[in-house]
Amino acid sequence: MSKENNTEKSTLDKQLNELSKQTVEEINESFEEVNPNLSVAYNIKNTEEEEAFITFQKKYILKSNILKTVAFGILALLFIYQIINAPDNFASWLCFVVCLAVIFIVWYNPIKIRKTLMQSLKPLEDDRYIFKLYENKFSIETVIPQEEIDEAIKEGEEPVKIPPKVVDFSDTGLSVLEKENMFVIFLKKESIYVLPKRCMTESEIKQLSYVFDLKLGDDFEKEEIKTNG
Repeated sequence: MSKENNTEKSTLDKQLNELSKQTVEEINESFEEVNPNLSVAYNIKNTEEEEAFITFQKKYILKSNILKTVAFGILALLFIYQIINAPDNFASWLCFVVCLAVIFIVWYNPIKIRKTLMQSLKPLEDDRYIFKLYENKFSIETVIPQEEIDEAIKEGEEPVKIPPKVVDFSDTGLSVLEKENMFVIFLKKESIYVLPKRCMTESEIKQLSYVFDLKLGDDFEKEEIKTNG
C-alpha cells in the first residue's frame, strides 16, 4: 500500500508542477500582452508603400525576371540568325516577335501591378497602426477611428474589430530589411509590412534593429545607411 501511495503522490506532484508551470506561463504571457517591450503608433505614406513594394519586387522577382529575359533573349538571337538566312521564313519572324513580347511583359507586369496596388492603397494613408514588440514575437494592429466606432454604436451595429497580426520570430518565411527610412517586414514572399522610422525615436530604432538582428540572424538585412559628412 505504501508503494501505491508513493506512486500516486509522485504522479500528483508532477501534475501540480505542470499545472503550476502552465499557470506561470499564462500569467507571464498576459503580462507581456499588456506590457510590450516596444510600442509604436504610426501611419504609412503612399510613397513609403511604393518604396517597400519595389524592394519586395527586387528581392523576390528581379532574379526570376532576369533569367526569363536571358532565356528569351537567347531565343530571339537564334531566330534573328534564322531570319538572316531565310528572310521569307514567316515562322521565324513570328517567334522572334513573340520572344520580344514576352520580354516586354516580364518587365511591364511588375510596373503595372505596382501602380494598381498603389492606387488601391492611396485611400489608406490616413489609417493608423500600432506595432508592439514582445520577447519572442511582434504584433501589428489596425486602429479603428473613434468616429467609426461611435457611428456604428449610433446605428445600433457592432463596431468593426480587426484582430492584430501576430508574428512569431520563429515563423518560417519571416525576414526583415532595414532601410534608411523604414523597416520592411516580409512574410513568406506574400505579405509586406512597413514600419517608418519617422514615427520612431532614435533609441527605438536602435532597439528594434538590435532585436531583429538577434532574433532573425541571416534573415535580417541592413542596407548601408548614408551619413552626413
